[in-house]
Amino acid sequence: MINERRTILLSCAVIAAGLVFGCSKSSDATPVQSSLTTSTRGNLEEAASAYEAIRGSLARDRSDVRTQALALADAAQAAATSAPEAIRQPLGDLSSASRRLAGLERDDLEGARRAFGDVSRAWISVLSAEPSLQQGKQVYECPMAKGYKRWVQVGEEASNPYLGSEMLQCGNKTDF
Repeated sequence: MINERRTILLSCAVIAAGLVFGCSKSSDATPVQSSLTTSTRGNLEEAASAYEAIRGSLARDRSDVRTQALALADAAQAAATSAPEAIRQPLGDLSSASRRLAGLERDDLEGARRAFGDVSRAWISVLSAEPSLQQGKQVYECPMAKGYKRWVQVGEEASNPYLGSEMLQCGNKTDF
């Protein structure tokens, strides 16, 4: 009887520990395995930095994103040369969309926001195909945005690049 109770209690403790630690989304979670080379990962970190700079500029109603869009295009193109097959096409799409964004007139805020939708679509495709890149990033969706409604950002509070100061915090977290 005592051994049976110990077994039951031990089983409950193991199950509870599994629920507590297995379902945790804390930063202590085991990292997702990646097949990326160091060079590819470095290029993708540059791409992520350029993307976030563009997103931040548009959220502040600034359309002067040409330099960052070219940096993003170049980083995506460089990453594609050694990337796993699963993300080569999305990286090509990201590079192309970023170059189109870079080609817009400096003062075309609405055009930049529409073009950023194509950049975001491609970036989310890259992140979806390579989950190891998702760490520390959130995807938001704005039902009020025109065109593609999703974007990626580092912060926990929505900072909407499609509506900027008009509705900066409009957006709900969503999955990759």
